[in-house]
Amino acid sequence: MGLDKVVEEILRRGEEKKQEIIRLGEKERDDQIKQAEKRIVEDRQKSEKRAEAAIVQMEQHELSSAELESKKALLAAQRQVMEALKDQVLDALRDYPGEKKKKLYAKLAARALKELGECYVYSSPDDKDMLKLPSGVTSAGTIECRGGLVFESKNRNYRLDYRFESMLDEVWNKDMRDIYVKLFG
Repeated sequence: MGLDKVVEEILRRGEEKKQEIIRLGEKERDDQIKQAEKRIVEDRQKSEKRAEAAIVQMEQHELSSAELESKKALLAAQRQVMEALKDQVLDALRDYPGEKKKKLYAKLAARALKELGECYVYSSPDDKDMLKLPSGVTSAGTIECRGGLVFESKNRNYRLDYRFESMLDEVWNKDMRDIYVKLFG
């Protein structure tokens, strides 16, 4: 019977070894599951933070885009108001009373004669008949404009542009900031 005891002892040790291996395997499995769950939680937190950051960035981008579009619309509206005002000023100059316009044109002709000497003058078709030109200034025809005059030297090398559009552009560009502030400030 000694052999039976030896076999039993071997079986018992084998069973203990098997149980130890199973316990170690289960412990390793449990450790790996815990580590995997921990990585899942960490990855979820990282993903949530990235998603939150992306949402914040998208919100900022959309807000910036909306602000930019709003500013563009405001600037376009202001530009339209400025252009309408400029057109109103040009219309008012075009419709300036005839006698006042004659006096203005006489002053401009005298100034041109002083600067250019003998010269030619161009006017709008509507103003051609009201020109009273001093000696040395000759009518050269008409130009398309809302009013005012263009003088040209006899040799046609120099021009003085006193069209209402040109004079208004000069004043407009010089004083645009003040005009803008008065309208929208």
